[in-house]
Order: sequence, then structure tokens, then C-alpha cells
Amino acid sequence: MNLFKSFFFILSLSQYTLVNGNAEETQLRNLLFNNYNPKVRPAENITSAITIQMGLALQNIEKFDQMQESITLNAWIRQTWSDYRLSWNSSQSSLTFISVSKNQIWVPDTELLNAAGLPEIYTLKGGLMLYSDGTVFYSNPVVLKMPCSLQLETFPFDTQTCSMKFGSWVYSSEYLNLIPYTNVEQQIDVLDSFSHTEWEIDELTVELQYNEREGYTYEIFNELEYNIELSRFPHYYKLSMGMTIALVLVSFIIMLMEPNNVSRTSTAVF
Repeated sequence: MNLFKSFFFILSLSQYTLVNGNAEETQLRNLLFNNYNPKVRPAENITSAITIQMGLALQNIEKFDQMQESITLNAWIRQTWSDYRLSWNSSQSSLTFISVSKNQIWVPDTELLNAAGLPEIYTLKGGLMLYSDGTVFYSNPVVLKMPCSLQLETFPFDTQTCSMKFGSWVYSSEYLNLIPYTNVEQQIDVLDSFSHTEWEIDELTVELQYNEREGYTYEIFNELEYNIELSRFPHYYKLSMGMTIALVLVSFIIMLMEPNNVSRTSTAVF
């Protein structure tokens, strides 16, 4: 009987703790989002730029259309920035972070500028983590399609370089400072799940550029250019070329043999 009483006591205590924790998070969310406007850029000074750190993780090559000269990549886009309006201290809440949705807070409009098609987003729409100091971390899985011009002079021992350019459509560098992560390992990397039967990644680089755009007067935009160097696995083409050359040689041998030679037919069949 005492065992059952102890069990119900622990169960009641856990439910109380859960309800208390939910109440604390509810109170914190009400505090943060009561007068929050997600359309307003989180800058304490209107002339200050918001610094956005960005990184890219490649998961796989979905498709490399060599006829259309376009490549489709499965990737994760990671971004970090600070929103001073969404910070809290330990006296306001003991929680160190909460999850938020994209329509709740301000999110930078960073896009693939040289896209060859609309980006596809997984059923998993990405996650935004809000920390007590106002830091926001956004991880978004996407499928990106972009043009990739081919250089086939050394085919099938060729190496191709595909480039992706990310930037803001609306905010110039005066208002949005898009930069790579300060940690080099976070700037661009390949996930362990990456594999492809025809291509392997030789090198990944990212370059910060400051470019002007047509239609904008005296405005400079921060853009990140990611370059992916791919080398082709030639084993399939080696096999195909070897078989083709062998068939051509056998055909010449058959042509040189006498028509009444018995071995000619067996050689042709072989």
C-alpha cells in the first residue's frame, strides 16, 4: 500500500513540475512577444547594420544535369544573429533558451541569388533557437538548384567548379552585414552522409564580396559566394571506352581473316 502511495506522490510531483515549467515558459513568451513586431529590423539604431553569420553544410548532390548545365544540392543553411528585443535575465526566467517559429520573429531575407529554380523546403521547416542573451540560431534544410557551366576539355578526367551566391534582396550592407561564421569549420562543410557514384568534392571555399546591383543607386550589398570543386569518377567511362576499343579491334581482326576461316565466326560471336 505504501508503494502505491509513493508512486502516486511521485506522479503528482512530476505533473506539478511540468505544469510549473509550462507556466514559466508561457509567462516568458508573453513577456517577449507582447509588443514585438517581427517586421521591424532588430537594430537599436536605425543606421546600424545587423550582423548575420552564415554557414552551409552539404548533405548530398540530388542531381547534376549535364545537358542543362545545372546542379541540385541537398544542403543545410545555418544563420546566427542577435535580436536585443528578445533577451531576458535569470530574474525574469530560469530558462536558457526556447524554440520559436519563423513567423514569430524577424528573419533575414537571405536568398540564393543565382538560383535556377525555386528552393524546395523539407517537411521539416527548419528550427529557430532563441537564447537568453538574444542570440538567434536558424538551421534550415533546403534543396538548391543553380546553373553550373561545364568545362569538358579533359572529359572524363575533368574537374568542375559550381558557385552559389547568397545575399539579401532588400537590405544593403548599410543595414545587413552578411558574413561567414568566424569559426572556419562552420563556414562550409560536408556532412558524413554525403556520397555520390560519379562525383566527389575536392575543395570547398567561401568568399565575402561587396557588389553593386542594377537599379540601386550608390548601394553596396554583402554577398557570400560558395565555390564547390567536383572531380568526376572516371571508372565507368574507362570501362565503357575499354569495351568499345576491344570491339573495334576485334572487328578489324575479323575483316582481315579469310571468309572461309572457321575461326572467323567464333571470333565474331565472342
